[in-house]
Amino acid sequence: MCGVVLVLLDHPDVAGLTLAAARNLADLMGSARINVIAIRMPPESTILPTEEILTRHQVAAIRDREGARVSALRRSFDDWAVTARAPGVMVDWADLDGLAAPLVTAWGQRADFLVFGPQMGRGGGDDRLELRAGLFATDRPVLVVPPGPGLPFGERVAIAWRDDKRTVRSVLAAVRLLSKARQVQVLVGVRSGDPEPRLPAILAEHDIAATLHVLPIGPGIFGAELLAQAHALDADLLVMGAYSHSPWREAVLGGVTRYMLAHADLPILMRH
Repeated sequence: MCGVVLVLLDHPDVAGLTLAAARNLADLMGSARINVIAIRMPPESTILPTEEILTRHQVAAIRDREGARVSALRRSFDDWAVTARAPGVMVDWADLDGLAAPLVTAWGQRADFLVFGPQMGRGGGDDRLELRAGLFATDRPVLVVPPGPGLPFGERVAIAWRDDKRTVRSVLAAVRLLSKARQVQVLVGVRSGDPEPRLPAILAEHDIAATLHVLPIGPGIFGAELLAQAHALDADLLVMGAYSHSPWREAVLGGVTRYMLAHADLPILMRH
């Protein structure tokens, strides 16, 4: 029985990178069906409600632009699929019309993992509706691919540990990917006066050897400290829970998830 990986292709400039990450994920799973979707956005969804009503000319221009974008994505898929198919790895393409969030939700709920490519030409870091749908509506782990070199991954894994259900769920998802891991590092943030942390029991129960690293939580941005430590350990994959606070609270006050989505330059496996 193989697993299912759902890949959302969005920007042609990073389609190859996103697809390569999905193939890397399939290798770690042992066998997988990789479903690749590209979504043509309806013209009315590309403007703000306060803007003017779309003219026929504008509708035609938007449809042409979306058609060209999806055609470029299909070419990237076809080039990749030639070498991506292998024993135990199947790939498939779907060209969809509609709003991204509900389509990602429907397809993602049938998958074991979701893969999202780098953010291109947008602000923030967690403002993509399709990414939010993947994290909050599918109940599935999400692999977020960085914009720069980040492949291959899975040999040197860092886990950003918190004793909460989101982190536990993300670690459970990662367990099936650790067969090729040579190092597993556990990064734990500790405030002054907190009890001395220990390695999570869930790792020992799954027979995973790991090394504990304690990071003091101070007045600075903890996400930056966490990312710096992951780099210092030469990690090629970071596993973490997503949004221990609400997205609104993280947007106002800052948070590790929001920081990582905006700044991380290595693949992140996260789950809400």
